[in-house]
Amino acid sequence: MRTRRNRGSPPPMVIMELLGRGTHVSPHNGCNVLEYASVLAGERWDSRPQSVHPALAHVADMVNDQMSDDRRRLLTPVAPFLLGTNTEDPRTWPAITAVCAGAALAHASQPDEARLQADLHTARGWLAEADRSGEGRQARQAGREKRRWARRAISSALLTVAAAAHKQDADARLCQILVACVNQCRRLAGEPAVDPRLPLADCLQRLAVEPYFLRSPGCDWMETGYRAVRTVPPESPHLPQVQPLRGEPESATGTP
Repeated sequence: MRTRRNRGSPPPMVIMELLGRGTHVSPHNGCNVLEYASVLAGERWDSRPQSVHPALAHVADMVNDQMSDDRRRLLTPVAPFLLGTNTEDPRTWPAITAVCAGAALAHASQPDEARLQADLHTARGWLAEADRSGEGRQARQAGREKRRWARRAISSALLTVAAAAHKQDADARLCQILVACVNQCRRLAGEPAVDPRLPLADCLQRLAVEPYFLRSPGCDWMETGYRAVRTVPPESPHLPQVQPLRGEPESATGTP
């Protein structure tokens, strides 16, 4: 998205609805949990923030879209902890896949058990050999093939969880799986575990954001990102007051 800065007026503030299904062109249309994370990270508007590991992003995307509309806001306190997980540790993909397959297996019906057990076995085998992976084109190709398999296995596991229980129970299990995947990434990065669960009543429904301009890496044009505004200006009394997320790092809610 190529953008020119308008020097005649300050960038407008947008009240962004939290959270919606699918992807969104801009905060005017709402956001999903990954687009919300891109705002907290100060990155360009994207459903694949660079600071979130691709395996974790795939889980977050699936969970976001499988949760019911009236309970998806439970993911808002999880979003800040998605950031900083894009580690190069080769164990991340199989570890995340094993978390999803294991969680689905615990609640699966008999027709799904064999498939999930096989996926869990494959993920654990991959995890065991991850530290011994070689170098070169053949190894990289094998890694790409394994990642494609992992995406399919993660999707299959999460869809099984979403379909196997009462909707409210499924929402809770999906949210728990995402938190477990976040903590798996944090463990591999040497970070402490987090427990960002909040009652639904305490989760933000809207967030005030403002656009800013950042240079695209390796390019000569500017892209549009969005950053959170701590409070709504008093001259806009019709807009809701925005509070920092409980448990959110200070840098995530302030204006960079």
